[in-house]
Amino acid sequence: MTVLRTGIGRLDEVLRGGVREGYPILFTGSFHDDNVILMHQFVKALLKQGKKVLLVEFRQDIKGLKRWLKNFGVDYSNFENVKILDGYTNLYSPTPISGPGVLSNPRDLPITTAIIRDELERGKYDYLVLDDLSVLYAMSIIKEEFIRIMVRFINTLQISGIPTVTSFTTSLASQSEGTLISIPFGYIVHVDTQKHRVFVEKAPHPISSVNNFRYVRTEEGIIPAWELYESVERIKEALHLDDEGILWQEDVRIQIIDESSEASLLESIIEYLGYDRAKDFLYFWGVKDAEEVARVDKATYKSLRESLERLAHSTKISGGGVVEVPLVEDDVVVVRGKNLFPRMPNFGKAVHWHDAGYITRIVEEWVGGKWKGEEVKCEAKGDPYCEFVVKRVE
Repeated sequence: MTVLRTGIGRLDEVLRGGVREGYPILFTGSFHDDNVILMHQFVKALLKQGKKVLLVEFRQDIKGLKRWLKNFGVDYSNFENVKILDGYTNLYSPTPISGPGVLSNPRDLPITTAIIRDELERGKYDYLVLDDLSVLYAMSIIKEEFIRIMVRFINTLQISGIPTVTSFTTSLASQSEGTLISIPFGYIVHVDTQKHRVFVEKAPHPISSVNNFRYVRTEEGIIPAWELYESVERIKEALHLDDEGILWQEDVRIQIIDESSEASLLESIIEYLGYDRAKDFLYFWGVKDAEEVARVDKATYKSLRESLERLAHSTKISGGGVVEVPLVEDDVVVVRGKNLFPRMPNFGKAVHWHDAGYITRIVEEWVGGKWKGEEVKCEAKGDPYCEFVVKRVE
């Protein structure tokens, strides 16, 4: 089954690669509309992956929609594979308005769904997007009838091979009504504006053990908070200490460890296990530590080099040292660093095996196959810099 990217690297990670094609998707949230923004970002990702989309707009006029979305990095005018139907004008116009692409009577759900179905069949669309169910629900006199019609409509389209993408404001409905509305959807993505978190509440397949991430609303749309760590100042803004003595960087618990403590830990591991066993242990630790980061990078960046350069940037701004990437070839990758944490001058042996494993796991995620990393030079044994050479295993 084809896996489609959502346009949000962290969300793709939670979903273990993205959404499986063919399932209806519901984005729920509050009146702040962050769920609606995220839905349109997903639609943009569908269009970039070549999917043909019919978007039916009920929330605002089409010009207003395009103007609003441009504030969050979504511009449908750049795509030819999307058509927008105006379901807004005749919801509020005192007299019926007719014209190309204007739904004549959006309040009459049986007629409206029939018109949409005909348009989908004529245009051979891959996805239907309803923006959004909340408007139609709020204007329906008999809520049970609305739910019955829409559930049947969405299920019928799915049987025909056209999944629906839509959004809904959960506070409008009772818990039981919200549950009924969610029945036909394979995916439910909830955007909590109070906690600033995106939750995957339902999926037709196993997802990551952590089903949510913290987000920020920006001019580029809804983005994971960790993507904002571009400077020391931004990292400091993300730090906060709670009343229980727990230090957080956004939603991740951290502890500040000084260099001597880290060096002491490495020395203890080496003394306890012996150098060769300690090297293998630290290398394996680095591989495991990089697994989630490697998957996110693969879904976010364009190349292995870009991923490694991002690693170099994050290493520097977090105080880990200065890293450069002098060589990325088909069978070998070289990464160099100075003042890597921890510095252990005069130790006599290479000590950054955790970093070697970490870099190797990132390379394997991008390139595939089996690779092996070595720290061939290290400042801890008197070399002018640390050098990691990662080679493909024959």
